[in-house]
Amino acid sequence: MPWFGWFFLALLALAGLALWLMAPARRRPDATGLIGKLYAHRGLYNAEHGVPENSLAAFRRAAEAGYGIELDVQQTQDGQLVVFHDADTLRVCGAAFQIKQTPYAQLPTLPDHTPLPLFTDVLTMVAGRVPLLVEIKPYGSPSANAAAVLEALRGYAGPWCVESFHPLAVRYFRKNAPDALRGQLAMGGRFSPGEARRVEFYALKYLLVNVLGRPHFVAYSCAEDRNLAPWLMKRWFHPLLAAWTIRDQQALDRARTYYQLPIFEHFIPDGKPEPPLP
Repeated sequence: MPWFGWFFLALLALAGLALWLMAPARRRPDATGLIGKLYAHRGLYNAEHGVPENSLAAFRRAAEAGYGIELDVQQTQDGQLVVFHDADTLRVCGAAFQIKQTPYAQLPTLPDHTPLPLFTDVLTMVAGRVPLLVEIKPYGSPSANAAAVLEALRGYAGPWCVESFHPLAVRYFRKNAPDALRGQLAMGGRFSPGEARRVEFYALKYLLVNVLGRPHFVAYSCAEDRNLAPWLMKRWFHPLLAAWTIRDQQALDRARTYYQLPIFEHFIPDGKPEPPLP
């Protein structure tokens, strides 16, 4: 066979391998309770008016306005499952404590002088009124964080799904709760040194980690989704798609073409009035 024939076969083999790596789950659980909602990123927060992100007040506002809730969970040193985005508390609380290295009782309060919410307290407050999109943070052990989330959600009556940037957290749900809706988070854009290792960044960007968790949905940075991987997800594989993070109505209107789980912040969608502050 001429050299160009071998070259063509090699390209076909690489393309087939890439498609196998990025393929989502073939079947997914019923997602009726999750589709058709807009999701408030870290709750319907307004830091300038005393409602911090990932606070009970922000989640209460979202639930009362009928929005789904996107939130972040991780474990403290003593195994408490808290709702907080960053690895440390400096940006939000003004004092630097590593969540995974600090007992819950020693963590600082949020700017509204309330403690960091426990995930169980959020579940009690929401009580199934609106769907939850739970991001499992990778700090510490992704699998241990996923196990704690699954334990907290056992018996919870409301609609929920989980997602993570770390494929091992998604894989935990694939192995231990295959009927729970699970998603792989990913981002487009350019590689920035310091945020992640180059190989990890491109593996996530092009969804090559899907082979580990075989997600039911993909959550992608919709402002940076102009590359081959999200194109294939939209037009070839057709899983559920979550869009993060939408910051104006025009972007929301555009995202609704392909994304069934839009996540928004810093504006009130569809011209609705601002819900009252606490």
